[in-house]
Amino acid sequence: MTRKPHMLEPLMASLLTLDWEISPQTIGKFEKELEVLKEKVDDDPHSKKLIDLTLPICNYLRVRKGSADPASMQFLHQATRTLHSLRQKSKLGSAERTERIKKLLNSYRELMVDVQRINSTLDRATTAKSSVATAKVAAGGKGPAPKPAVGKSKKETPKDEVLKTIKRYKKGIDIATLIKITGHNHSTVRSIVYRAAKEGAIKRVRRGVYAVA
Repeated sequence: MTRKPHMLEPLMASLLTLDWEISPQTIGKFEKELEVLKEKVDDDPHSKKLIDLTLPICNYLRVRKGSADPASMQFLHQATRTLHSLRQKSKLGSAERTERIKKLLNSYRELMVDVQRINSTLDRATTAKSSVATAKVAAGGKGPAPKPAVGKSKKETPKDEVLKTIKRYKKGIDIATLIKITGHNHSTVRSIVYRAAKEGAIKRVRRGVYAVA
């Protein structure tokens, strides 16, 4: 009888690859597997919470690269093991599931402080970069960018553009189409969608498709 593969096997395989080599490709693969798994565990708030805590580590690794704290990979391994235990032991009560997540966070509290700082910096940098690029286009690529006229609205941020696009599609829109319409890269769009969904600004209609909440 053929053994049915466990839903975490693709994630574990990508983690082993990431452990062997930390690169944009291996980070992106692991991040993608987390997103796929998050949709599969939609009925389990504890597993979703654990994935939400793990995803920001990917940006941390992108920024820190070779100088990344070894605790970051330790966190990913421990988080994956904890996630596996949550999915394997269905008899675990809600209190015990919450306690396991708390223990994980307590073990890497200092790392998480740095992770949060990096992700906040990336959010600000993404907004600033978009504003500068828009100004250069408006100026024809020559000389200083013109100052905005008094009374005119500020230029839309990537987040504004993504949410505005989602709003136009009442039945929902997928990530690939959002990337094509807004012109922003996959990582930026996915990050905006992830945060907007977490804040309740948008909702998942079905796998990979989002609409205004």
